Amino acid sequence: MGLEELLNSLKKNEQKQIDDIWKTAESEAETLRTQVDEAIGEITKFHAEQLASACQKSRREIFSETETKTREKKLFAYQALDVALRKAASLQLPQLRQQNYEKVFADLVAELPERQWEKIVVNPADQELAGNYFAAEIIQPDPAIRGGLLAVTANNRIIVDNTFEKRLERKWPLILPGIIAAFEKRYETPGNTEKTR
Repeated sequence: MGLEELLNSLKKNEQKQIDDIWKTAESEAETLRTQVDEAIGEITKFHAEQLASACQKSRREIFSETETKTREKKLFAYQALDVALRKAASLQLPQLRQQNYEKVFADLVAELPERQWEKIVVNPADQELAGNYFAAEIIQPDPAIRGGLLAVTANNRIIVDNTFEKRLERKWPLILPGIIAAFEKRYETPGNTEKTR
């Protein structure tokens, strides 16, 4: 074999080796590209899931905070409504005096336990009526009392408050929920997202 043939053979082998190296490099590069694409896909999927989870969490927190603020505002509104309604009801107490008041007063006196009352406090307009049941010297007028009476024993040991004001105060927790329910029903708007509990 001559030099020329040897050089050609080496070139052929060299070209074959170069081609083999190149094919191997291309194959490895394609494998790496596939692996990188898969890794990017997994990372993208992972981050997308984390982003979706974070969005859901943020959404729940926003809704929770909104509901809490809505409840607080509703509570403040109910408290303001309670004050306004209680005041309105209190202002109506004198009207009760116009409806068979002598019988109502007699019933309130009858509810008092048997005691030696030292002081009976009534509205000034009720002094004469109270004189039908108690000695005149123990009856004291108080314009703050809109109806009914306050009975007190010696040394203020027993005080029975049977005034319209006190009776309204005692019954108010039973009256208010019905009034609020009526308001809610009257002012309920279709499509309202918050349901009354």
